[in-house]
Amino acid sequence: MPYFRLFYCIHTQRAGEGYRWIIPCLVLINTSLSAQSETTYEVIDTPLASPSESVGGDETFIDRKEIETYQETFLKDALPYAPSVNLTRDGPVGRKVDFSIRGARSIQNLVLVDGIYVNNPATGGGTDLANFLNADLERIEVIPGPQALAYGPGALGGVIQLVPKKGKGTPSLKGLAEGGSFRTAYGAITGQGEEGPLNFSATVAGFKRGPETFVNHLHGNRQSDRYKNGTLSSRVGYALTDNWEIEGLVRYFEGQVQFDSPDPKTFLPIVARNFTNSQTLLSSIDNKWGSEVWEHSLKAMYSRTHLNTTMPTYRNSTLGEHPVLLYRSEIKSNAKNTLMGGMEGGQERAKEPSLHTRNHGGIFLIHLFKPFQTTELKGGIRLDKYQSLDKRVTFNVGVDQSVTDTTNLRASVGNNFKPPALSHLFQQMPWQIPNPHLKPEKSRSVEAGIDQTFLEAKGKTSLTGFLNQIDHITLSHRLSDGKYKRINGEKRVAKGGEAALFLKPIPSIECKVALTYIHARDFPDKKKSPLIPAFKGAGGIQWQALPDLSFFIQGYGVTSRKDSVTKHTLSPYGIIHIGGGYDVHQHAAFFWRVENLTNKHYEEVFGYGTRGRAFFIGLEAKI
Repeated sequence: MPYFRLFYCIHTQRAGEGYRWIIPCLVLINTSLSAQSETTYEVIDTPLASPSESVGGDETFIDRKEIETYQETFLKDALPYAPSVNLTRDGPVGRKVDFSIRGARSIQNLVLVDGIYVNNPATGGGTDLANFLNADLERIEVIPGPQALAYGPGALGGVIQLVPKKGKGTPSLKGLAEGGSFRTAYGAITGQGEEGPLNFSATVAGFKRGPETFVNHLHGNRQSDRYKNGTLSSRVGYALTDNWEIEGLVRYFEGQVQFDSPDPKTFLPIVARNFTNSQTLLSSIDNKWGSEVWEHSLKAMYSRTHLNTTMPTYRNSTLGEHPVLLYRSEIKSNAKNTLMGGMEGGQERAKEPSLHTRNHGGIFLIHLFKPFQTTELKGGIRLDKYQSLDKRVTFNVGVDQSVTDTTNLRASVGNNFKPPALSHLFQQMPWQIPNPHLKPEKSRSVEAGIDQTFLEAKGKTSLTGFLNQIDHITLSHRLSDGKYKRINGEKRVAKGGEAALFLKPIPSIECKVALTYIHARDFPDKKKSPLIPAFKGAGGIQWQALPDLSFFIQGYGVTSRKDSVTKHTLSPYGIIHIGGGYDVHQHAAFFWRVENLTNKHYEEVFGYGTRGRAFFIGLEAKI
């Protein structure tokens, strides 16, 4: 479908409209905090936020320290170092960022912010990662394979969970400002801390690049490079008693980008007056209570994404909403048995211009059993019902076996399904007609691996083999009148291996490596799955040269891929980033980095080139 990449996701508002709301928002951060109360509140730190327990699987955690060490401004800058994730970007910063997890495309995976569903039911049920800044994130979790039963349908490949900062310790204020190549400016301010029974965190961040155009060196076509982003995030909790806490979360972010029109004859993009504006609001209120034996969480969540596309000959606006009410509970009956259960109900809404809704509900139960000190088992089952669809049952089974103090074996198997997206069922567009008879996509996954620590716990490596099969994949079928219709088509089988290594040979040096081999084919023709490289490698080294001076180097590369639209073969590429920081004193630091050190020109989709070498410098202050 020639124009699918252009219309699918991008977001816009007229360039030149800035983020005037950021400045007054800064005033809302109160820096004159009172002295801390003498009363101590020890609220249970419930594990319900990560209900998978990862028995039988291997999750990837990217924490705040790693994000700051490698100066990763956007989510797309951090995710390549998760072995399971492969990113595909339509050109420079701000353009659509698609992704896959073990062969499953972005619309076949879940993206959550502290449990809030981000997937947009009005645009195919997927998530564009282009607008996610890391400024307010405490941790990034990647849960691949069949580990996501508690999160519900839609995770055919896995889950990406973003966990915003939670206030801890003495109240503090931190800000940073950065500037660099291609007229780039970035700034963020975070206030956080604890004050008696109250904990709070608030972040305001803004990013701007351009406006200017550049030449794609691979084809000579000119592309636009104009993008703005504004993000506001706040998380507040209040301990009513030692065992009862109420917590609220609000995250709003907006992205504005100028994108290019493709030449229908050559598929090469050209500079055009096309703009998209994406506005996403995420909110939740969570009531957590319990004891050492029984813990509960009752959470109301709401997500809203408004997408506007403005072109000289075409205008479109979509609105996707997803309110959900979720209850979870955990019972630790004894040292060997833990039961986790929950139920949820919600409604998906998609409007363009007609409003379409779909109710859904689900219930699940997971049993964690530890028959021996070295053995842990997990079994889970879930029942879901979507309006106009039959009931669906999914399951997950996992096992962890410690062979020695330093060696652990694991394995898991499970299945999942993804209901047809509302936009595919009902959305009427100039080039596409809906299909209300689509069937759910289904997956079956199995994985096995080994975790090994060595050098007296200074190093850790994980090896994982996996097989993921997805049936009834939703495809675009071209009709005789030139329009497209969604149909249930081929099957995808992805199998391969992942390796992750962490090494700290001496206190001043840390290394990380992520390697992936994947063999992904689409049946019945056994065609190579598009945009999925056979090999992906990523790694980084951080060196604390002096107590106040640090350096880092990162590398990332992929082998050739097949473009999904033009079927061209995209060349392999590898890029290197370097940088460092210097603490001037305890309240101020200076940092710098060079992206794409070798000035590599490459494409992740055909015709849409990326910028070359870039230099950045910044300052950080904290009180």
